[in-house]
Amino acid sequence: MVHPKDAPDLHLTGPLSIHQGCCGPLGTGGRNMACPCGALVATLAADCMGPHELHLDPLRVYAYPADTTM
Repeated sequence: MVHPKDAPDLHLTGPLSIHQGCCGPLGTGGRNMACPCGALVATLAADCMGPHELHLDPLRVYAYPADTTM
């Protein structure tokens, strides 16, 4: 789980219908965030009734070491 601002290249996809709160997605409808290629990789929960969280799908996202040469 990361803060939504930690993944700026992801974008919200598809209609949220009943999974939309008054201020944002509830995060109850499964993956709703896609990478630039269109693959659904995360679930955003960002309604005003709770914390804003981005849950990365562990089967579609992996970690790699940061570039330390910068």
